[in-house]
Amino acid sequence: MREPLQAWIWIIVGVLLFFSVPYFFAGTYEPLVFGLPLWFLVCLAACGLLVAFTGYVILRRWRLADAVLEGEDDA
Repeated sequence: MREPLQAWIWIIVGVLLFFSVPYFFAGTYEPLVFGLPLWFLVCLAACGLLVAFTGYVILRRWRLADAVLEGEDDA
C-alpha cells in the first residue's frame, strides 16, 4: 500500500530547500549579524529546520509499520 500524497509536506520541504541555498545573497557579505554574514545565519536556520521537519515527518507521519505488517500477512 502506497502512502497518500501529502502536498503540504512537499511544499514545506521546497520552501526550506529554497532558503537553505544562499544564491539570493550572491556577491555580498553584508549585513553582518554577530560578526557573521546574514546569508550564513539564514542558511543555517533553514538547514536546521529542514532536519527537524524531516525527523518530524519520519517519526509522526510515515506509517511504515502498517506497510510492514501488511507485507507480513501476505507472505
